[in-house]
Amino acid sequence: MKKSRCLSLLTVILLVSLSMLTGCGSAASTKTAQEVYDAIQSAFMEEHGVEAIPNSPIQVDDTTLEQKFYLSAEEVEGYAGAIAGMMTNCDELLVVQAKPGEVENVREALEKALQDQKDAFGFYPVMNNTERLDAAKVVTQGDYAALLIVGISPEDPDAAVDFTADVSLAEEAFYDALK
Repeated sequence: MKKSRCLSLLTVILLVSLSMLTGCGSAASTKTAQEVYDAIQSAFMEEHGVEAIPNSPIQVDDTTLEQKFYLSAEEVEGYAGAIAGMMTNCDELLVVQAKPGEVENVREALEKALQDQKDAFGFYPVMNNTERLDAAKVVTQGDYAALLIVGISPEDPDAAVDFTADVSLAEEAFYDALK
């Protein structure tokens, strides 16, 4: 009888301990999409002295989210982003906090938006669009996803153009903000 009670008590303690550890291990970020977006912008300000979208940025609103990025405000917890306000520039930076379990759908929508930009600007090399799109990517972590079509063009027009470092800067800031 004593052995049975002791075993029951140990089982309860083990279950409680496991549930506590599981809760700690799955701690989701408490950051908003705006805070993650701001972290990316801060990284660009620190590195380049300008924000990630320097060419007439237009903030993403509910209409842009739906028409350009294939997401509705009701499908996500939050979002923050900007697109280049110049018809000749393909820059887009969007951070989305997906509703639980929806990050894959958000990633797919952002991949489609990236492909749209490649289709629209892939053969339009003005403002280094080709190089910008070659480096662009969609990244995810937890319930967050980001579309990173960014890059600050070199001041020297004869300099080699490669935006991999700028996309990596945005990607690192994204991940760091979610720690």
